[in-house]
Amino acid sequence: MTAHQRHHDWHVILSRLVDDLAALPDTERTWLWQRVGRIEMLQRQLHALFLLAEGEGICRDCRGACCARGLHHLTLPNLLSYLLRSETPPQPDFTATCPLLGVDGCLWPPQRRPFNCVTFLCEAVEERLDEAQRRRFYALERELRACYQEVADRYAGAGLRGIWIAVQRHGLDGLLKAGKEPTT
Repeated sequence: MTAHQRHHDWHVILSRLVDDLAALPDTERTWLWQRVGRIEMLQRQLHALFLLAEGEGICRDCRGACCARGLHHLTLPNLLSYLLRSETPPQPDFTATCPLLGVDGCLWPPQRRPFNCVTFLCEAVEERLDEAQRRRFYALERELRACYQEVADRYAGAGLRGIWIAVQRHGLDGLLKAGKEPTT
């Protein structure tokens, strides 16, 4: 798929999600708000540990080599973080190795970044965390994974494999099609 086609598909996906969100019952939007809010809170906590380990400097020095592999990382909950607030997510650059990567780093704030981006620790960053901080980081990672999985269990288009793969597998109709009733 070309960068031009991904750019076009991006706008189609966003438009469809905006329409689908508007059509959801209030109870369903509330359910999504709660899950997305929990994801954002956990991601902020993970990012705080990353900053404590001076991760930004380490990433800047290596020029984000791990960020060069992010084509399929963006997930439905990441997009919903914007769309539930009626905000437009930053425009991805589909000519870059990661469409969310700009000249100054990630275009998305930590609480809205893909799961893989906030949970990956290279050795250089992980070594700067003490044992208690590492345990905390990985406990938060497990809790975050469970939150993403809860959304994925409810919406076929919300898996951790990413929005592009979800569209290929389920089409646009399957992204926000609920399979279960909310439990809370």
